[in-house]
Amino acid sequence: MLLLAILWLCYIAKRKEQPLPMKKNKSRISIPVGFKSAIVYLFATVFTRGLAIITTPIFTRIMSADQIGVVNLYSSWYSMITVVSTLALTSGGFSIALREFEKERDQYVSSVLSLTSIVAIGLTLVYSLAPSFWNGITGLPTHLMILLLIGLLVAPARDFWLSRQRYEYRYKLSGAMTVFSAVAASALAVAAVLYASSIEFSDIASVRLFANYSIIYGVAFVIWLSIFLKGRCFYSLKYWKFSLQLSLPLIGYSIASQILSVSDRLMISKMIGNSAVGIYSTLYTVSSISLMVWTAINASYTPYLYQNMENPKNKIKKLSMSMLGMYSLVAILLVYLAPEIVRILATEEYYKGIYIMPPIAGGVYFIAVSNLYSDILVYLKKTKMVMVSSAIAAALNVVLNYIMINTYGYMAAAYTTLISYIVMASLLSIWANREFKKHLKEVDFVYDNKRILVISVMTLIVSLFAISIYDYAIVRYAVAAVIFIATALYGIHYLKENKDMKKGRS
Repeated sequence: MLLLAILWLCYIAKRKEQPLPMKKNKSRISIPVGFKSAIVYLFATVFTRGLAIITTPIFTRIMSADQIGVVNLYSSWYSMITVVSTLALTSGGFSIALREFEKERDQYVSSVLSLTSIVAIGLTLVYSLAPSFWNGITGLPTHLMILLLIGLLVAPARDFWLSRQRYEYRYKLSGAMTVFSAVAASALAVAAVLYASSIEFSDIASVRLFANYSIIYGVAFVIWLSIFLKGRCFYSLKYWKFSLQLSLPLIGYSIASQILSVSDRLMISKMIGNSAVGIYSTLYTVSSISLMVWTAINASYTPYLYQNMENPKNKIKKLSMSMLGMYSLVAILLVYLAPEIVRILATEEYYKGIYIMPPIAGGVYFIAVSNLYSDILVYLKKTKMVMVSSAIAAALNVVLNYIMINTYGYMAAAYTTLISYIVMASLLSIWANREFKKHLKEVDFVYDNKRILVISVMTLIVSLFAISIYDYAIVRYAVAAVIFIATALYGIHYLKENKDMKKGRS
């Protein structure tokens, strides 16, 4: 997967239809630097998330499913609350602001960081008024709520800093910091859990969380201090007004996206228990391994899309279909190898849940489809449509989860999430096509909708078919071999197409 991702980045980097600008009035950034930045970002992303996969076998063999459920419950609540505490200021609007305030970036970043810090302090005061009430709502004890609130205060600084480093193509320090903090956090968490287990300490979940986040939040705190010391701007109506005008419409979208992403785990915790959350979350992580590659590739693809969308001779249609087709094959291959992956990463307790992996993988695939269309709407400044589609999908997910989990158990959440992601992708597709034709009449739509539909339907059918042959290893291996060969042939075709297009390029 990493090789395929790097090949894709090579292709994007070598397209010279329009160079990547760094600043308005200064020399343009060279393509090689942009390419290096993309590669480093890809490596750091894959490496960081890969560590979570690598350490999974250790944690699943030491910690109970209930304890792992607590860890995932903490992560889910943090993801939900951080949307409010950051006011969506770390979204795409941050890059626009860096361009707008080109000569005042230190002051701007310091100012918006003070804004997120004020919100975090406010949430802390709200919590302190009735700790037991909020503990009951979240299902987290006081000490973990305090850890969460610390994260809400300092973590935005890290996000702002990394976003600025990527925007300015300062990839060396940001890449090194990301990798170092990930290694240190994972190593300390593993060591702490092993020690806690050896002395038979009961609350291993808290040990793991405090060990991991002491590094993550510690690094974030250093960045938090450095941003304030460098910018020395704690309030600016100009900065705040500009940023909030861009970010506030995206808060609804971010909240809806988080509800769609984590509501299944939160509802499983309330309706069944943390043990079921542990099993479901672990299998969800395995099923979405391919998503980390998609996230890294899409982060580099989106600027290219925006730079060339209004160019009548753009190659976006061909590029996007290559990317989506390759991602589909990788996602399907992981589904067919799921039993082996689970046996490596987890214990027998988790194996009973492998049947939810195909629908989860299908849902993850439709996240990629949604990204393609939502990028169009963001470019056209139609962020409200992105928000509405997410809100509809999130509401549908909550309703279906309530009905289906009560009736069929926690495994039903995989199918309700799949349905919700399909609905969201469909709405985004319809609205992106409509708005594109309204505003860019002189250019053909950049995606091949029929081909996306065919790839999506085939991905879903082939993925769900795996359920029927999970108990037949030989048949499954044969199908997996065919998929692997298809992926290899697709990669060869991709390289040939890349070479042909370079020859034909003026």
